[in-house]
Amino acid sequence: MRLTAVICLGLSLQTQPVWACRFNVRETGFADLGIDPYYFYGYVNEATPETIVSAFKQTANAAFLESNITVEIINIDRQKYHPALEYLELWRISSYPSAVLVSPDGQSLVVPIENNSRSFREKLSSVVSDIVASPMRDKVIRQVIESYGVVLLMEGADAEENRRARAIAERAIEKTKRQMKFMPKTIFQPPRLLVLDRESLLREKILAWSLGLDLDEAQNPHVAVLYGRARWIGPLFKGQELSETALTQVLLIIGEDCECGLDWRVLQGTMLPIKWDEPKQSLAAMTLGFDPENPLIKLEMSQILRKGASLYPGVPVGSQRQRDRSQIDYDPFAEGESPLKRQLYLMAGLALLIIFGGLLIAVRAARRNP
Repeated sequence: MRLTAVICLGLSLQTQPVWACRFNVRETGFADLGIDPYYFYGYVNEATPETIVSAFKQTANAAFLESNITVEIINIDRQKYHPALEYLELWRISSYPSAVLVSPDGQSLVVPIENNSRSFREKLSSVVSDIVASPMRDKVIRQVIESYGVVLLMEGADAEENRRARAIAERAIEKTKRQMKFMPKTIFQPPRLLVLDRESLLREKILAWSLGLDLDEAQNPHVAVLYGRARWIGPLFKGQELSETALTQVLLIIGEDCECGLDWRVLQGTMLPIKWDEPKQSLAAMTLGFDPENPLIKLEMSQILRKGASLYPGVPVGSQRQRDRSQIDYDPFAEGESPLKRQLYLMAGLALLIIFGGLLIAVRAARRNP
C-alpha cells in the first residue's frame, strides 16, 4: 500500500515525459545521416589539357574535404549519357572546363572558373573556397552549436519592412524561450537572431542561393530557421508571409523529441553548404554530451527517424524536397505534435493513476476496518 502511494507521488513529480525519444530534433540535426549532399560537377572534354583536368580534380577534392559537397569531374566526350549533362543544356554551357553546383533542393548554379591554364588552379581554389565558407555561415555554425538554433533575417530594401521582420523574429524567439521549459529535453541557450544587412547579403551569394533566394528579386526581408549542422528547417519566410505564429511553430519543432511524428524531410532539413571539420565536430559533441557521429548513435537516430518517413526516397531528393517545404503543415500544436500537449496528456494520465491508487488504498482500508 505504501509502495503504491510512493510510486504515485514519484510519478506526479515528473516534469519530463516518461516515454520520450532519447533524442530531440536539434540533436538529430547534428548527425550526418547521408541524405542531403550538394554536388559539384566539373566538366571537361577531350581537348582539355591533362594539367587542367588534374588541377580540377585535386583542387576541388581538397577544398571540399570534410564538407557536404560531393565532387565529380565529367568528361563529356567519354560520358555522353551522364545525368549531370542536363545542366550544360540548362545553362547553355559550351566551353570547358566549366562547373555547376547542384543543391539537394534541386536548384543549380554555374560556378565561374577561368579557362586560362596559368591562373586556373589559383582561380578555382578561390572560387571553391567561397562555396564552403563565408562570414555569415561561420557565424551560423558557431551559434547553432552553442544554442537552440538560429533565426536568420536577411534584410530587404525597405527599412520599415526590415524593422517589422526583426520585431516578429524577436517575439517568436521570446515565445520559444518561454516554451523551452516544457520541452522533452533541456536546451540551455535559446534561439539566436542573426541579421544580414542588404550590403552584406549581396556578398553572401552561395548562402542566398542555398536558401532559394534570388538576390536580384529580393526586395523584401526574408527569414530562415537554422539548427543542428546548419540545417534549414521550414519555409523561407518573405514579406507578408512572415508572421509571429508561423515562425514560432517552426522554431518549436527543433525542441520536439525525434519521434514527434513529423516527416524525416522536415526533421533532417537541408544543410547549408559548409565545411564540418574535426574542431566543429568536437565542439558539437561536447555541447551535446555525446558524439552524433558515433556509428551506433547514427544507426539509432536513423532507425527512429525512418519510422515516421517510410516513403522517404533517400539521397538525393532533388526538387521533391523543395515542393515538400511548401506543402508540409508546420504546426507543432496540431494533434499529437506539441510538447505542451504531451505534458498535459502525461499529467492527466498520472492524475488518473493517483486517483486509482487512492481508491485502492481506501478500498483496502475499508476491508480492514469493516
